[in-house]
Amino acid sequence: MAGTLSPQLLDGKLDENATSFKDAATAVGYGGKSHQDILAQTKVSHGKISAFVELHIEQGPLLEREGLQIGVVTAIAAPASFRVQFKGDGGHAGALLMPDRHDPVLAAAEVALHVEKEVNAAGAGDTVGTTGAWHVLSNNINSVPREACIEIDIRDIDLARRDGVVQSVLDKVKAVAEERGVSYWVDMINQDPPATSAHQVVNAVISATKQLGLSHKQMVSRAYHDSLFMAQIAPAGMIFIPCRNGWSHRPDEFSSAADIENGVKTLALTLAELAGSAGPDKTEL
Repeated sequence: MAGTLSPQLLDGKLDENATSFKDAATAVGYGGKSHQDILAQTKVSHGKISAFVELHIEQGPLLEREGLQIGVVTAIAAPASFRVQFKGDGGHAGALLMPDRHDPVLAAAEVALHVEKEVNAAGAGDTVGTTGAWHVLSNNINSVPREACIEIDIRDIDLARRDGVVQSVLDKVKAVAEERGVSYWVDMINQDPPATSAHQVVNAVISATKQLGLSHKQMVSRAYHDSLFMAQIAPAGMIFIPCRNGWSHRPDEFSSAADIENGVKTLALTLAELAGSAGPDKTEL
């Protein structure tokens, strides 16, 4: 809808059955002649949507910890994600002596520690970094690894600060590879800009919580959301509700029925106010 997805990207993507997005979409009635055609049909022009408001669980512990009912999202952090692959020589764990080793896993480990160091050095709680994926070959206890691939995710609501951390990590990759005598490749997966919530949406959410008598706080979203992209074509904002222990993306993710109800009512009143039809006498929608 926001127009940020390219047909070239979709052209190169196949699922585990070698099915393209076009073929999968066509099978359920949403296809087109090409990926270009599909994207053209779904793109929404700037200004066509008056406002976009998204209701979501917080995916963090702050609302529950502080005993608050609604989170009013003021900004959405965006990730820069990239893949780093190191390649060394490999060899037998006993026969290859330490001075002769060019270990790609140790190079990757140094980079992962550098991610943590640079994120903490940024001095902002909104800067986070994760080295969440590791792939090692030959992955045997009695072998010196010959390849190591890591995937790094760095997020922030401040674009310059985030990209400064990214550059520092890329510089470290080059330096470590030279020091340890390994080769390396870097593939940028995505590098999207953060988004700031529209003032009118933030104010409408706050007004809704006051009408409903719900406690709230203004806060940052540190997870990816649809609103990040919709903010490029429309005034956008988000409403958070608490989730147990801040857990998400796991089977025991949970929000109570009462919290869900609070969220839905807040969303409804927010939309009514943005549409110009909200007021103290309109509490039932």
